[in-house]
Amino acid sequence: MTAMPSPAAGEPAPWFPATTVSEPSETVAFDELAGRYIVLFFLASAARPDVAEILAALKRREDLFDGQRALLVGITNDPDDFEKQRLQNDAGQLFLHDSTGLAATRYGLADPACVTSDTISPVAFILSPALQIIDIVHLTETTRFLDSVTSLVADLLAQPPVAQNAPVLIVPRIFDRDFCERLIQLYEAAGGREIGSIENRETIIERFDPQFRKRLDYYVSDESALRRAKELLQRRLLPMVYRAFQFPTTRIERYLVGCYDAATGGYFRAHRDNTAPVVAHRRFAVTITLNEDYEGGCLSFPEYGPQVYKAKPGDAIVFSCSLLHEVTPVTGGSRYAFLSFLYDEQSQKLRDAYSKKQADSQARL
Repeated sequence: MTAMPSPAAGEPAPWFPATTVSEPSETVAFDELAGRYIVLFFLASAARPDVAEILAALKRREDLFDGQRALLVGITNDPDDFEKQRLQNDAGQLFLHDSTGLAATRYGLADPACVTSDTISPVAFILSPALQIIDIVHLTETTRFLDSVTSLVADLLAQPPVAQNAPVLIVPRIFDRDFCERLIQLYEAAGGREIGSIENRETIIERFDPQFRKRLDYYVSDESALRRAKELLQRRLLPMVYRAFQFPTTRIERYLVGCYDAATGGYFRAHRDNTAPVVAHRRFAVTITLNEDYEGGCLSFPEYGPQVYKAKPGDAIVFSCSLLHEVTPVTGGSRYAFLSFLYDEQSQKLRDAYSKKQADSQARL
């Protein structure tokens, strides 16, 4: 096998999972780090003297790498960096172990059959908040590399932010105020519960990390409310979705009311809704605000800037499930929202294939 072509400036940066070098190690989805400038530094091994010098110099540049506006993401392919704890994370630096070689392979830095720290030449990819490659800096000489990287980041941070809107659709008056209140009453009567990231017949298979999401949910089970919600979505929302996105929705996944409560600091950290195989069929997410007597709890799309969205009760926000998004912490009151996903028959085939694969796997146990 031969190495894949290396992505060029202007192209989207490939995504990959990798593990942190800290203990206990965690798997990080690189795409969820979007929303700030990133220096993605394939360092090969921190045992290299030139790399160690560069890392020490960059660590002193807290004026550039604060974790909010810019982040240094170091990728090591040396297992000793992990075992000997040569790399330490801080607010502006995150070090990941490319244990499978997938990251190096996707960036065209090594043959997939032989990915080691000895086969990788250190290189930095300078990325935009939307994970588009801005520039590429190869390590040929330490001072030149440092000057190039730091000057590029400084210039980017000095530029005034570009005002842009995320590609979202806002449709007012999907639910009337009375129906919004009805859904909240149903939630309160039944009580919300923690819903797992993966469930089978309401049994949690895999839980959400409470550091990642704090929200309690209620699946709408009242027949009249279900009929009303389905009717309103079909008559008021889906035609507008088709007009904006040329997407003919044929299926709706779940009729759910979620509650983010200030008492628990309700939030949902930055994530995408269709990256895991179990949810790969999802195409568009729908959030319909049900109340307004709360503070915080705004919807944001970090790849497209700091703008936040807070709709009025009954209004829908629709966006692609591929977009990175988050719900900021609720700081006062409780935020209630109707949450659903839209997809089509082609997407249902993906869902069926996943279900069959899981069933076959269980049958072999």
